[in-house]
Amino acid sequence: MSRKARPSASRDVQLTGDKALARQVASAREAFNTALDARDMPAIADVLSEEAMLVPGDEAQLITGRQAQLDAWEAVFASMPDIAYVRAPARIEISEDGLLAAETGRWRGSWSMDGMSVRYSGRYFAKWRHDGTAWRIEAETFVTMKRTGGAG
Repeated sequence: MSRKARPSASRDVQLTGDKALARQVASAREAFNTALDARDMPAIADVLSEEAMLVPGDEAQLITGRQAQLDAWEAVFASMPDIAYVRAPARIEISEDGLLAAETGRWRGSWSMDGMSVRYSGRYFAKWRHDGTAWRIEAETFVTMKRTGGAG
């Protein structure tokens, strides 16, 4: 998957609850995907809550906290310059009080390693919270469903 050919995360998303708020979450997801694609660390940081947790899709360890995630992204970008990730939401549901959102969808990652093209994909769940200013990711859990080209 070429970084320039990254699909939009906001197409065909089922919005449940307050649809205007769900569109805000979809927009925040698109901003996060764009930030990942651009390697824009301040923009990545802006979408993550201070205590954001990320459960990787395979054997990697839990990453807790915004700074830990930023450090992990910087290391990944430095070691795999062609890496590309995209999260494509299928459903965004807003809580009754309008402060929480649940997002589910599919994710894809691609990069080159040792002359091989590596592709991973699967499902994810994200918990969002509106902090009074913006929607921020509190937690993301990824499940790797398919691997091609890499050790598995």
